[in-house]
Amino acid sequence: MAMASVVGIFGLIIYYLFVLMLPIALLVALQVWLCRKGTRLGLILPGISLALSLLLVLSMASFSTLSVGGGNTMVSGGASHVLAQEGQYMEIPAQEGVPRGEKTAIHPIALISVGVVFLVTNIPTAVFGGIWLHYKGRRDTLEDLKKMRIEDLE
Repeated sequence: MAMASVVGIFGLIIYYLFVLMLPIALLVALQVWLCRKGTRLGLILPGISLALSLLLVLSMASFSTLSVGGGNTMVSGGASHVLAQEGQYMEIPAQEGVPRGEKTAIHPIALISVGVVFLVTNIPTAVFGGIWLHYKGRRDTLEDLKKMRIEDLE
């Protein structure tokens, strides 16, 4: 019984190494390869990572709005008919003092969670950007050395 649990633990460790770490290692290797090929090519993965994180954060922010209306059912925009029963529409009379549309507000906790999600989803952007900056600085240094050698020969 104890042997089976030890084998299970090692199996989980190996599983997580291959399932989680292998794709991350392959993406880092791809970023290094792209940075060695060219300066602009190295910006592909950070750009994709930033775009995906912004897409996630914006969709999360847009879906985390709360309806503010005191529990009243409100009709949106220009809708003056509501489906009452099967196929029958009911006229909704305009009432004074009752707004026609929902007011939305972002809750402070939702705003904090959007900020945390933004920071967490931009970790790959920072890693890929750091790799790009390293290779860009290295390339700039080598170009400067080449210019200095040419100037020394003249």
